[in-house]
Amino acid sequence: MDNYKKRIRESFNRRANTYDSYGIIQKEVADRVFDRLSAIKIQPNLILDLGCGTGFLTQKISALYPDAKIISLDFSEKMLRICRSKVNHTSPVCADIENIPIKESCFDLIISSLTFHWATDLYGTFLKTHQLLKNNGCFLFSSIGPDTLFELRAALNKVDSSERVNRFIDMHHYGDALLKIGFSDPVVDNEKIIVEYKSFSDVLKSLKKIGANTVEKVSDKKLSKNNYRTARDSYKMNKNTNYPVTYEVLYGFAWKKTPLNPKINEDVIPIKKIK
Repeated sequence: MDNYKKRIRESFNRRANTYDSYGIIQKEVADRVFDRLSAIKIQPNLILDLGCGTGFLTQKISALYPDAKIISLDFSEKMLRICRSKVNHTSPVCADIENIPIKESCFDLIISSLTFHWATDLYGTFLKTHQLLKNNGCFLFSSIGPDTLFELRAALNKVDSSERVNRFIDMHHYGDALLKIGFSDPVVDNEKIIVEYKSFSDVLKSLKKIGANTVEKVSDKKLSKNNYRTARDSYKMNKNTNYPVTYEVLYGFAWKKTPLNPKINEDVIPIKKIK
């Protein structure tokens, strides 16, 4: 496990007990993913919830499909325990989404909310997801795009040139990956959700308390008092004198469908036999 992944895991483990209280955007996006799921005509028997966290989405899936078996997978064992306490018939698996310890194609539905932006190899992660789905299985997810936290990034750039906020990839890369791998009818769209905070300190706390302040390219060093003041004073407040935090939320949906092979499909008549 590389150092970046270790820091992510440790951060989420430390903040498992405060995640539910501060995970405003995580709850909201889980609700919106669930609304999309509710509109899909599917009755899954086996479901994989990738990056389940403390179970925002797992609880809703469990209520919608009470007879389905749900496997909840997350990197943080402490968050998994909280998820398990909320949904007692789920099967928890502690693993990295980039190293899922399941081989067979067995899932009718794979769902994930705000997890794939932590992957260092998105294509490989989507490829594994495709392999785990049954034929006619459904894949539904949310992630975050490049405009996420742009206000905080701009303010911290006034401090120095260090990458203190992660960079996130564009939704077109998600769509391209789904198509290349062979998902059918992929759809990727986005929207922006803005959360307002009363102070710059609250902005930083909102990330820290859910464990989402791990940065890939630099160590998670604290700001000095002078740098903190510089960033705070540079932050662009809105007309209500609040500190806005923008999340560009990406939504993806696709099916796994094996294409018909004319060589073995008896319904296909070779054109040379038509007279």
